[in-house]
Amino acid sequence: MPSILQKALNIDEPIFTMGMRSLEKSTGNSGVDTRLIADILENAHKVMRTLNLDPADTTGHELYQALIAAIKRRDIQQLFFYTDYVLYSIKNEIISFNLIDIIENAHHELSFESRIISHGQRSLRGEIVERYLSHYRTDDDSTLEIVKSIGLLPESDAWYNNAKANKNHKTGVAK
Repeated sequence: MPSILQKALNIDEPIFTMGMRSLEKSTGNSGVDTRLIADILENAHKVMRTLNLDPADTTGHELYQALIAAIKRRDIQQLFFYTDYVLYSIKNEIISFNLIDIIENAHHELSFESRIISHGQRSLRGEIVERYLSHYRTDDDSTLEIVKSIGLLPESDAWYNNAKANKNHKTGVAK
């Protein structure tokens, strides 16, 4: 399962899979990564069906154009409020359902080949970190050490405020 996340994040670290296994082991192999992947697929398919696309036979280009058209219509932006970390792969092409990525792609009229997915990747990294930190079996220090070693907390994200993760982590809400 980690390879799906690794491809979406474009992390070439050879220790990524090993680190994700360590994170899973720290939760008692509770399937945090599997649940995350299921949530990604569920949310992507929900949006696709709302856009009248069939997840079974839609191409990456068709999906990208439908997302751009939806934003330009301004009638279903609320559909993207819960898809900030959704990166969906169609034939090894990653499409971001992150509202900021979609808006920037539309605003700058970027082609499918030039699309950006960086906000979605940042959100996905944050979602992975948050889910493992908030698991009741994990140790925060050990979890942070692992996620840093596998590229989930890059220096380039230091400015990024993942409010949900910070709130849950500081208050202990999810633990």
